[in-house]
Amino acid sequence: MDCPNCQSTRTRRGGRITWSVYLLLIALAIAAVLFVHLNAAIVGGIMIAAIVITHLLAGERVCLECGHQWRNHA
Repeated sequence: MDCPNCQSTRTRRGGRITWSVYLLLIALAIAAVLFVHLNAAIVGGIMIAAIVITHLLAGERVCLECGHQWRNHA
């Protein structure tokens, strides 16, 4: 996957939506374990599943050279 901005091949998955979901999941997981007393292993498994789904649905990419972010519409 080449960057549409600088044509670099050094890209990775991620972006604003993905990182926002990461931060939201971390905050919810801390609350679930500390205040609701849910099992941390179950909460961790749910977080991993949500992260995988986010990567599949958002389809965001980030260029490691120029920092450009875009959605992969393939």
